[in-house]
Amino acid sequence: MAKRLFALFLSSVLGLILAPNFLTSADAFKLNAPEFNAVETIIKEPKIAPTVTVDSSVKSAKRPTPATTAVAKAPANSISIAGRTIEIVNVASTEVDAGNHVNHFQNLLYGHNSATVFANLHTLGAGATFTITQDGVTKTYRVMKTQIYEKDPNTGKLQIDGVGNYMRLVASAKSDGSTKYDLSIMTCHGRALGGGDATHRFVVFANAI
Repeated sequence: MAKRLFALFLSSVLGLILAPNFLTSADAFKLNAPEFNAVETIIKEPKIAPTVTVDSSVKSAKRPTPATTAVAKAPANSISIAGRTIEIVNVASTEVDAGNHVNHFQNLLYGHNSATVFANLHTLGAGATFTITQDGVTKTYRVMKTQIYEKDPNTGKLQIDGVGNYMRLVASAKSDGSTKYDLSIMTCHGRALGGGDATHRFVVFANAI
C-alpha cells in the first residue's frame, strides 16, 4: 500500500515538472479576463485661450464717436446757374461789394467772376435756362441775349465802342433804350485789373418762362 501511494505522489510531481505551462496558462486566463484588461486612456491638453494684455490707457479710452456729415442747407434766396447754386443778398446800391454771393439790386443780379460765383457765366448763350429761388418760390428763366460792355477806366461808365452809359439800363434789365427783360445778370469780363475789377462786363438778359 505504501508503495502504491509513493508511486502516485511521484507521478504527480513528475507531471508538474513535465507540464510547466499548466500554472502559466491558468494565470494567463486570469490576467486576460475582461475585468482585468487595461484600458488605454488618451488625455489631451486643454485648449487655453491666449492671454491678451490690454494697456490700461486703451481700456479707459472711449471709442470715438462716428463723424457726422453736415448737410448744407440751401439758402432761402439763391440762383442755380452754370452748374452752381449761389446765395442771393438784397442790396440798396450797385456799389455794395458782392463778396462770395450774388447781390440783387432792382432787376439786376451781379457778382464776381470767381470760381465759386460767376466764373462760368460767359459760357451761357441764348436759349440756356437757369432757376432763381426767392422765399421758397422757384422760377425758371431763359437767356434771351448776352452783351459785353466796356468799362471806362476813368468814369466807370459801361459803354459800347466807347460811347454811352448803360449802367442804369442794365440795372433795370434793358439792353438798350427800348427792349425790356425780366432780369439781368452781370459779372466782370475781359482783362483783370485787380481788386475784383476788370476791363469789361458780361451781362445776361433773361425772361421768366
